[in-house]
Amino acid sequence: MDPNTLLTRNHGVASWAALQKAGVSRTDLRQALHTGALTKLRRGWYASDRAHPAVAASVRAGGVCSCVSALRLHGVWIPEGYGMAHMRARSAAHNQRLPGLCHRHGRPLREDGAVDDVPTAFAHAVRCLDAEGIVVVCDSLMNLGLMSRDEIEVALRSSPRKTQALLDKCARSEAGTETMARLRLRRHHLSIQTQVQIPDVGRVDLLVGRRLIIEIDGQEYHHTPEQFYTDRARDLAAFRLGYLPVRLGYRQVAVPEEWTISEEAILAIVRRGEHLAALPNADLRSNPALSLP
Repeated sequence: MDPNTLLTRNHGVASWAALQKAGVSRTDLRQALHTGALTKLRRGWYASDRAHPAVAASVRAGGVCSCVSALRLHGVWIPEGYGMAHMRARSAAHNQRLPGLCHRHGRPLREDGAVDDVPTAFAHAVRCLDAEGIVVVCDSLMNLGLMSRDEIEVALRSSPRKTQALLDKCARSEAGTETMARLRLRRHHLSIQTQVQIPDVGRVDLLVGRRLIIEIDGQEYHHTPEQFYTDRARDLAAFRLGYLPVRLGYRQVAVPEEWTISEEAILAIVRRGEHLAALPNADLRSNPALSLP
């Protein structure tokens, strides 16, 4: 592996040992430091001029990019409100009581690189995330195929029982906002199904009762003219069948003040009993899941 590939794969940060294996000599290193192509972070660790800020900051401080920061780099959906530079360190650094370190349930692990792998990062994130955040992350891990339910269960074995029990609330949602809405609405003891396939409509994010469809845009969602048209066509098809489709944007779920408004609108429909009315134009016998109360 050449040095550029090595640095790219490691978010712009690499150890001197890894750079040597990639063919970098001491003369090459001195030249790179002189030109600014590389910067010394700490003894034995270097960053390119394109290094990820969270990774460079973690290594510079004597740690490893871990927890929610590492999970973000692996593509996992992380709720808002958690800073960019979460890090952990080996036993020696923990014994020095360096500030700002994330911990796992159990003894500190050895450092294997600048960024932790998914299971190690998740083990540390469990102690930083709140209950809703843990379920959001677990849903994302399973949806992306980064960890199976069994692997998550093993990773949580050293955690408190109340944390382990959160796995029962997971449902492989495609976006964190979907998980957040599902968890919050279930506090009202509503019957909610996820990723339901409805003939002539397609797969919907949430189905509350018999009729109330809730579709939620993720943070990365961007409307194109074609997508805008497709979404409205799906809504029309749902209306024709007797469903009540509601669309929520990212902020309408992720921002607490916005969610208060969204939740009240949904609960108004529920209080009127509209989510439980029979479907006049849907063949429930061909789709038994839709007959749930």
